[in-house]
Amino acid sequence: MKNSVFPGELNVRIEIKKKTSTQSPTGAPVDTIELFKSCRAKQIDLRGNEEEDGKIRFLITTEFIVRYDKALTKGKINDMMVVDDEGLEYQIISVIDKIPKRYLSIKTLRRE
Repeated sequence: MKNSVFPGELNVRIEIKKKTSTQSPTGAPVDTIELFKSCRAKQIDLRGNEEEDGKIRFLITTEFIVRYDKALTKGKINDMMVVDDEGLEYQIISVIDKIPKRYLSIKTLRRE
């Protein structure tokens, strides 16, 4: 039962935000960040052994497991990011079906 995810494990509130391009009143393009989805997730910090953790501290890889959303699987994740309940921002690397049509695994990267 390694692939099983229980609803009680989704204990972190996250926001998925996307970058959109709009125009200012003068016609210049302006990039804004808007809320795409707010949901509950299971946060898993992915890291190597102790020796690697001490050397490569400026890159933090984290996995968020969320309920399935078809809009996240359409390949439009290039301009999206995840903000956790502590306000930390993570850049989305990939979205994979953890359990098909039930849960998604969002792999993210944060620079420190």
